[in-house]
Amino acid sequence: MFAGVNAQILTDYQNVTEDVYQTAGKTFRVYVMPDLVYSPSYNSVTNANLGAAALWTWSYPAGLTTGAPATGAPANQNWVEFTNPVAGGPFALEVVESNTIGVCADATPETRNIYVVAAPSAVITTVDPAQACGDQPAAAVSMSFTEAVPAALASYAFSVVELVETIDPSDVVLATIRTTTNFVGYPTTGKLNTGNGLTGAASPYGFSFNTAPLVIEAGSRTRYTYTLAKATDAPGAAADGVISAISQKSDHFGGTVLTHPFGAKITYVAIVNPAPTTGPIYHIPNNFAY
Repeated sequence: MFAGVNAQILTDYQNVTEDVYQTAGKTFRVYVMPDLVYSPSYNSVTNANLGAAALWTWSYPAGLTTGAPATGAPANQNWVEFTNPVAGGPFALEVVESNTIGVCADATPETRNIYVVAAPSAVITTVDPAQACGDQPAAAVSMSFTEAVPAALASYAFSVVELVETIDPSDVVLATIRTTTNFVGYPTTGKLNTGNGLTGAASPYGFSFNTAPLVIEAGSRTRYTYTLAKATDAPGAAADGVISAISQKSDHFGGTVLTHPFGAKITYVAIVNPAPTTGPIYHIPNNFAY
């Protein structure tokens, strides 16, 4: 769709022969390199100076919802913008350049398949254990990530917060032993993917992390809570949630990287209890009435 293997438009749009994945509900654009015969002064860095006679006809199905220019309508615009696309695909996108000088049109349009996928979600799948007596080893906690993208594109930014507290018999907090804000951390610049721990050939993808050793603190009942949270380098105003490679890429047009809500279970909670110490037996001494 873009001329030249290394050519770029606006420094970010590249000619990569692959299916295009976008997150549902996020506006995006697709550009095409103009023919320099009809746009001799074209500047790809700014996408400026399109030839006045150049026209592009974009064709796409209704599933891509609101597109501009409208499908099948020639326009002096070498890009098409899709607003609020809905999940589905593959949607076949086609573009052909023509001009008003000699009413010439390219006989071989460029095409690309576009998949619009629901926003990513992540959830803890391991059930909270029954309360244990005495120190326990570290526990394995499993997660799953749902996003309808190939394994090669599955990549996620998030963190896990550890909270260790001592509690009384009614679960009232006695003291906070520690809070670790990045107990597990995959920032947007170092996402979890199939190269560093993500498993599975298709969505939902899996991941597992280990808790700290579940030991009794200060001789009291001790509660370990592990909570899913946003990546440490996510925007400060963003709510807790997951960011995927595809969702972050899909935020490029909007300019702000957004988080997406986790699933229903976002915590893993384990409680270890000290074994009670039986006190001595009391009775009336035999010599009480001696």
